[in-house]
Amino acid sequence: MKLLVDIGNTAIKFAILNPAQEITSFLAISSRELIAEKNFRQKIITALDKIKLTLANLTLLCLSSVRPMWDDLFYQLALDLQIPFYQVKKNLTIERLAIDIPNPRNLGADLIVGSYATLELYPAQDVILVNMGTATTISLLKQGTLLGTIIMPGLEAAAEALFNRAQLLQTFDYSYENATLGKNTKQAINIGLVNGHLLTVKAFVDKLTTQATAPQVVLTGGNASYIKDLVPYHYDKSLLFKGLVAILQDNKLI
Repeated sequence: MKLLVDIGNTAIKFAILNPAQEITSFLAISSRELIAEKNFRQKIITALDKIKLTLANLTLLCLSSVRPMWDDLFYQLALDLQIPFYQVKKNLTIERLAIDIPNPRNLGADLIVGSYATLELYPAQDVILVNMGTATTISLLKQGTLLGTIIMPGLEAAAEALFNRAQLLQTFDYSYENATLGKNTKQAINIGLVNGHLLTVKAFVDKLTTQATAPQVVLTGGNASYIKDLVPYHYDKSLLFKGLVAILQDNKLI
């Protein structure tokens, strides 16, 4: 079994690539659950136990990370298990992905892996990739080339900023409202947060669509659940894991 790990800013996601080359057993945990190095190995064992996997069954660990503080811990875990360790932007090539920005080395691993997945899934199409995580990114790929991206505060990050700065507002589980104006505080915040984020994403997608040829719009990320049923985009929960698999395959490692 091969362990795929996607470390984001607020969550760490795990998936398994089984011998049939199928991505299975998804698990996401908050970074806060692993915030200290103490008992890190046991915390990983506990997490993997939820997807019925033991460390002894692992044959490879592949990592995408935007939190360098975690990288060495997973590298050391692979060393302890005596299994190969591969990490995007470290020891994997991404030659199939052309990047049309001045400093491609500064591109985040999540953007690289998500973009790479679209090359595999939509090889003949232009793609607009919307990744809703801690930040929401909207990227344009034309003919296999990443032309650039838009980065804005993610939905939950915006909510956290609002509730932390407005003392009289109480947190709640926010959601889309089928209304334009709020009739109470909760409804008004829902419209501003969720509806507002949705409108912003749609506006950027519409603008980028004019710069592409019949693009496939792909939606992924932990916060995509707030809008996935409200837009005609293709929602792919496992997109980044598919990107990791494609990179491993192109590097002839699986």
